[in-house]
Amino acid sequence: MPAHAAMAAAAATATAIAAAAALLAAMPARAVITTVTDTGSTYSLTLRVGSAGATVDTVAFSVTGANAGLTPTAVTGTPAISVWVMPVRPVANTTVARPVTLRVDSSVALTCQSGGCASTAIPFSSISWVASNNSSAASGDIQSGRFDGTASQTIASYNANATFCVGPLGLPCVLGVGTWTYLSNNITATQLQFSYDNNTVYPGGNYRGTVRFTASME
Repeated sequence: MPAHAAMAAAAATATAIAAAAALLAAMPARAVITTVTDTGSTYSLTLRVGSAGATVDTVAFSVTGANAGLTPTAVTGTPAISVWVMPVRPVANTTVARPVTLRVDSSVALTCQSGGCASTAIPFSSISWVASNNSSAASGDIQSGRFDGTASQTIASYNANATFCVGPLGLPCVLGVGTWTYLSNNITATQLQFSYDNNTVYPGGNYRGTVRFTASME
């Protein structure tokens, strides 16, 4: 019998200030664009999951026809989802690191919504992704991977933007005199194309689940 599944969601946290917005599968929602700042507005962190504006981004997998039979093959979800994680920090006299981490919570499985699948659940570990438009693993960008079904899976990690000045003898700059270094580390429109393994036969029906993306800057 045909089985259909859908998933997507997001949130952001930074320097003890949190804001959240969610894109729930198969339900009306706007794109997830969350910006948080510290009390002095000198640090900020923007997380965006999905397209801009009021577009509803629902990743759907349709298991039908031969794929629901004895020789199933993996099913690609549509659409692909782009992720942005953009930190901003003020000009500094030092290069003290400000780690940025992107995590996903896929601990709650996709559950049956309708179609006779009763209490059946599909674990998110059945869904993987291929990352494109990304930088290397050494840069801390998102790489191709798979949900592990836990509440705090790290999928990207790097140091936040920093612009700093080094003066004579390696000392901090005085009145801006010295050598300036401009850094701009962020995740810009890394695209994730999701795929459902489809290697287990589940009862036909409609399944829905939510994955939460959390970005933090320490």
